[in-house]
Amino acid sequence: MSALLKLAESMRRALEVVALASGWLLVIMACVTTFDVVARKFGLQLPYTRLQELEWHFHAAIFSLWMGYCYTINAHPRVDTFTEMMSYRGRAWIELAGCLVLALPYMALVAYYSLDFVAQSYRLGEQSDSTVGLTHRWIIKGIYAAGLWMVVLGILSVLLRVIVFLFGDKSEQEVNLQIGHVITDV
Repeated sequence: MSALLKLAESMRRALEVVALASGWLLVIMACVTTFDVVARKFGLQLPYTRLQELEWHFHAAIFSLWMGYCYTINAHPRVDTFTEMMSYRGRAWIELAGCLVLALPYMALVAYYSLDFVAQSYRLGEQSDSTVGLTHRWIIKGIYAAGLWMVVLGILSVLLRVIVFLFGDKSEQEVNLQIGHVITDV
């Protein structure tokens, strides 16, 4: 069980590294957005379509690269009213069922098909519908697909922690299973 917990923690740490490193994209996105606004204000003749598309590309990349880590720290939308009166062990059983029956099968399927989504975009040389838009649309689709696979990794990390908690001899604190209402600093 200790090996499973170490594996779960290494997956969580890898997701955390990706998430925190991609946080710098916020700075770049802010610079691009600021430049776009200032350039428009002063009437500069620039391809604004590219700037706007670049803004949403950065936004999509940030979102995608944070999804997996957010799952591991319970920073995703969920309805805890059903489980808030349950014991910690009861919530862990609900989390186990949710991971195995809902989250993992769904995300694995979506992530699997995202690879074809990216490959097809690459084969077609997909680009913006605008003549002055960005090219190489497969890049942002690839980042989104990577984000989906990171969610699968995050689900597996949580699933391993749940298994260790339910079937091992580790306490809540040792497992660090963040289920139910959790307040965390990011």
